[in-house]
Amino acid sequence: MIDEENLIVLDDGRGNKIEMEFLDLIEYEGYEYVVMAEEGADEVVIMEQVINDDGKTATYNDVLNDEVINRVFEIFKDKWD
Repeated sequence: MIDEENLIVLDDGRGNKIEMEFLDLIEYEGYEYVVMAEEGADEVVIMEQVINDDGKTATYNDVLNDEVINRVFEIFKDKWD
């Protein structure tokens, strides 16, 4: 079970809730990217984090640029190796 402190709940656009575990926040070229994974998954998901106007919640956007995804993943791996 994912620790509440590290829990991110995403909406898949079809009304389904997906529980993800927050692994790290990576800043890259002026943007913030969240590295997260579903419980028990072997792969991570990288999404851009945008803080909402309330300053307490965030929106997570898909990253469409493979170069950015690869670079953020490399930073994540280097940080935790």
